[in-house]
Amino acid sequence: MKHIADLGRKHFLLDENINQFFNSIPIPSYVWQKTKNDFILIDYNNAALKVTNGKIKDLLHEKASVIHEDRPDIIEAINKCFREKKSISEKFEYLMKTTGEKVFISLKIYHLPPDLIIVHIKDVTQWKLAEEKLKNSEEKYKLLFEKAPIPIAITDFKGVIIDCNKACEQQFGYIKKEILRKNYLDLGIYSPDLIPKLKERISQLTQGEAIKPVELELTKKDGTKSWITNQMSLVNVGGEILIQSFIMDITERRNFEKKIQRKLENETFISTISSSLIRTVDIDRAVNKSLLEMGVYIGATRAYILLFNEGDSLEFYIQEWCVEGVDPQLINLTTISKNRFPWIFDIGSLNEMILVRNLSEIPKEATKTREELIKLNIKSLLAFPITINKESYGYIGFDNITNISEWEEDDFDIFKTTSEIIGNALERKWSEETLKGSHQLLAGVISSITEVIYLVDNNFNVVWANNVAKQMFGLRIIEQKCYRVFSHRGKPCRECLAVETFEDGKIHEKEKILTNIDGKKKTYWSTSSVAGFNIEGERELAVLILRDISENKKMEKSLNESENNLMLLNKNLMEKVEERTKELKMSEEIYKKILNDLDVGFYKGEFKGKLLMHNSAFNTLLGLDASKSLIGFQSSQFFNDLNVQERYFNELLENGYITNFKAQIKNPKGENIVVYLNSHLIRDHEGNPKEVEGIMVKIIKEA
Repeated sequence: MKHIADLGRKHFLLDENINQFFNSIPIPSYVWQKTKNDFILIDYNNAALKVTNGKIKDLLHEKASVIHEDRPDIIEAINKCFREKKSISEKFEYLMKTTGEKVFISLKIYHLPPDLIIVHIKDVTQWKLAEEKLKNSEEKYKLLFEKAPIPIAITDFKGVIIDCNKACEQQFGYIKKEILRKNYLDLGIYSPDLIPKLKERISQLTQGEAIKPVELELTKKDGTKSWITNQMSLVNVGGEILIQSFIMDITERRNFEKKIQRKLENETFISTISSSLIRTVDIDRAVNKSLLEMGVYIGATRAYILLFNEGDSLEFYIQEWCVEGVDPQLINLTTISKNRFPWIFDIGSLNEMILVRNLSEIPKEATKTREELIKLNIKSLLAFPITINKESYGYIGFDNITNISEWEEDDFDIFKTTSEIIGNALERKWSEETLKGSHQLLAGVISSITEVIYLVDNNFNVVWANNVAKQMFGLRIIEQKCYRVFSHRGKPCRECLAVETFEDGKIHEKEKILTNIDGKKKTYWSTSSVAGFNIEGERELAVLILRDISENKKMEKSLNESENNLMLLNKNLMEKVEERTKELKMSEEIYKKILNDLDVGFYKGEFKGKLLMHNSAFNTLLGLDASKSLIGFQSSQFFNDLNVQERYFNELLENGYITNFKAQIKNPKGENIVVYLNSHLIRDHEGNPKEVEGIMVKIIKEA
């Protein structure tokens, strides 16, 4: 999970579950993104849409300096949160531009690295009015106290509960008569670690010090946990000074923030694993380290990589102990066979994840597998398939032998992605080993040949030479001109075989008399052929082979044998050249395709849903900055006419594709653009419409 970076933090609500969770928060919430000199509103939840009567849509992608141009204090609060990288709580009197209503709001501002600000706006008008009315009328105070939608409690300076409203009963799970005249510090609502902090707040309030709201975790009567924010102040009730506590449930917000934080941690974890495996040359060591980090991260006691052998059993490739300070207890098995673990192999045949949180979850028909896991003292088991080129190679596994693991499903995707990264690293390692073996074999063939072999480019530079060439003509012949090294001339030879090869691409041969490094003249049979092409397909390298034929008569038999070796080498070299040429041509075709597609907008999105992917040309056609992300926008945000949109999707359903579909769309700025859409429908394995992929071409109006 590219791969997991830039996992698209430009629009952090890509994950559907997080998006649903964000929209379920009852507090109006807004997401701002930091730009060079301002903040841009990039998202909001359903509560924000409701409280603004839908008018917040018109402010999407607007600057904070425009939306709050008359409220520099709000802009400064957002800037302060971004500068100091910490949450800020403020209260303001505010005129709702979208409704014209004057309200009191409580702002909770949070920084979400690297460039996002989340603002929760709670309408505390009733709270504010309640405070003001309480000052004027005890009777009104009592009414508001009881009817207030937020929990309010009155205590003395020791913590004894004098009174509380109905909302308190709902918040804590206790009815009023159960807690009246009892000290809330002794009810077990708060953990013992928090008691000193709560007493200190009471002491500060007693001494007249201003105290800020604090967020606390509490335990309800039924044992469930929740998070609240607590604001304490002094209040005069019947001539007695008491403590008034306003309590607001923030459990959903805290859970949302925790989920976002976990997502960011997962992305960072994937990025770290990916970087370590990409940059290293010692892949085995990096895989061991990554596997250990994965085991520690998921809370496993053991982590291992199992690979299929030729007998279709699993063998341990790597095994790591993940608990520091405890003697390792590694699995002492040579192989994991199907006859001992049939249920696991049955799941593996489907190339699916293996998850056993508790051995009691294993079905009755898998009794044999359960018995084997009990022998190994395994209480929980988790394994992800390693797939390379759609072929199953084995598993990355984790287990727990100390207790039952409550592994969260939200973490499965990260480990699936990480398993894929490790699988790719192993594939690279095996490919490099194969390539290294091929290189060694080729080097062995070349070193066994006694002839002079060298490569020259079309500028007569010697770019490579074998050891025989260096022994005969000098160790420093690389990057020297071939005519200086072999013919001791100041300019190219008249009948240069390399030039002839570059001109017609054919093999040329000729007898030559050359002087070697010790001054002796020898007769060589020189052969020249093409060895390499440039990206334009032009010949740029020639391989020349010099065979010593000074004693041709005596060595005729030996030369015939050598010729066979040379022809084989020449064939191998030509095959390598052809492979390289094909790669270059493929690269050229890809490059040309990229160039040809620069002015075509590419898009991919959910069927009747949100946009999942687009290129920069898509932005250009819409008149937007190329770096702006439109991921997450609904298809209905682009089509001007919903009837046209419905016709577009109906044709896709009927035909599976659509060509030159003319439509008028609008960009996020509200500007209308006429385009042609060419799309095809992607269905899932059950045949249901899943995604739409295609290109967009802008229609240029004729003059």
